Amino acid sequence: MGKTIDEHLAKLNTTGIAWEDMNEEQRLALRKEWDRIVGDPNELYCTCPRTGCRNNRNCMQCVALHRYFDGFPDCLRPLDEKMQEGIPQDRRYNMHYKIQSGGGNDATGLIDPHDPDGSRERLIKAREAAGQDMVAVMDAWAKIVKNPKNRTCTCSHTDCWYHGNCVKCVALHRYFEGFPACVRYIVDKIDDIVDTYRAEQGGKPEN
Repeated sequence: MGKTIDEHLAKLNTTGIAWEDMNEEQRLALRKEWDRIVGDPNELYCTCPRTGCRNNRNCMQCVALHRYFDGFPDCLRPLDEKMQEGIPQDRRYNMHYKIQSGGGNDATGLIDPHDPDGSRERLIKAREAAGQDMVAVMDAWAKIVKNPKNRTCTCSHTDCWYHGNCVKCVALHRYFEGFPACVRYIVDKIDDIVDTYRAEQGGKPEN
C-alpha cells in the first residue's frame, strides 16, 4: 500500500496496535468508537452537489457506478484534490475520464485536453452535439448499477460491521480523510502519479 493509505489507516486506528494483533475487547472498543462517528447524522449526510443525479443519496449505486469506471464519488473528490495539489491538471489522474468518454476512449471528442475533468454542462452539450441522448446515457449507467456484480461489496474485511453498507463505510473513511478499501487501488495510482511528477521536477519551482 502507498503512503496515502498508510496515513489514513493510522488515523483510523490510533491505538498503536495492528488490527490482527488486537484481542476481541480491543477490537470491540475501536468498533464502538467508529460506530459513534457513523451514528452521527451529520457524518452520513450526502455532500455531493449533484442533487439531480439519480444516484444522489444512494451511496451503494453511486459507489458502484464510479468504481465501474475506475473513479470514486464526488464526496471524496476533496481528498483527491488534496492528494494532487500542485500537480498540473493534465498530469492528474482524471476521475471522470472513462465515464465521460464512454469507456476511456477520447475518440468521441468529449474530453477537452485543457479541461480533462470538464463540467457537467460541457459534458451534456458535447454529448448532445455528438447526437447522444443524455437520458439514454443515464439509462445505460442505471443498468450498470443494477447489475448485482457491480453492486457487490468487494472489501475483503467481511467481518466489518459496515461490510456491504456503503453509506456508513464511506462516511467513516471520509471522516478520517481516507478511502474505502474497494477504491484504494485508485489511490495507489494517484500516489504513483504524484511521486513521478515531483521526482521529475527535482525540486524545481512549479509553474
